[in-house]
Amino acid sequence: MANKGMSPKRTALALGLALLGAGYFGAFSSLEIYAGIKPLVTLFPVQVGLLIYVLWWRKRGQRLEQE
Repeated sequence: MANKGMSPKRTALALGLALLGAGYFGAFSSLEIYAGIKPLVTLFPVQVGLLIYVLWWRKRGQRLEQE
């Protein structure tokens, strides 16, 4: 069976993430802070999000091993 594209759920998720990324970029582009710390301030929410994801993924793996 041929793949006819992404499911509506995945399409909505991709569109939502794209809009969130565009808003994130716009918000941090307009910040007027010292140029030396701008990359740190910009990447901090990304690092927190990745940390939450990795911890969730690890916990999920442990739960699957117990079953």
